[in-house]
Amino acid sequence: MENFSVYFWLGYGHITDLAALDHILFLLVLIVRYQPRELLNILIVVTLFTIGHSLTLIVSALQLYQPSKVWIEFFIPITIVITAVSNLVALEKKSAKLARWTSFFFGLIHGFGFSNYYSMLTESTDSFWSALIPFNLGIEWGQLVVVAFILGISLLVQNLLNYKHRDWLIFVSGGGFSLALWLALENAPF
Repeated sequence: MENFSVYFWLGYGHITDLAALDHILFLLVLIVRYQPRELLNILIVVTLFTIGHSLTLIVSALQLYQPSKVWIEFFIPITIVITAVSNLVALEKKSAKLARWTSFFFGLIHGFGFSNYYSMLTESTDSFWSALIPFNLGIEWGQLVVVAFILGISLLVQNLLNYKHRDWLIFVSGGGFSLALWLALENAPF
């Protein structure tokens, strides 16, 4: 049980660490399109993202397929750029199906990013399988904490500061776009 706790908190720390800004930023632009009261839609897109990244975490960690780390570090911020642009393009019309599928697909890309860290953790030990579930659960718990924080900030901004959801969406998506574009250019492999 001690190993479970260690890998759980390593997964949690990986997603909540400010060094994982790209993953936090993705969650931010992913769920900002929804009102805080649209909890079911938020849970669906976050769960699809989770399924996607869990699949590629396993595939990559088992060394069934391992894309270039350089390209993954470039494509992760590109997923944020695309999601932010999607938010801005679809200001008035929410395309729930498109958001769900892009969330899953982008989760696949982010999973390869998680797998680099996971592979380093289990490279010199026999704990690959025993660490997989607690590490993934730690990531999920961390994501839920990040989502709860984002929803709390959204509620505060929209209710106490009287921002309209549309204005908050534009502000967050624009900021997310700018920061992610900077990250993408910084990590560009060309």
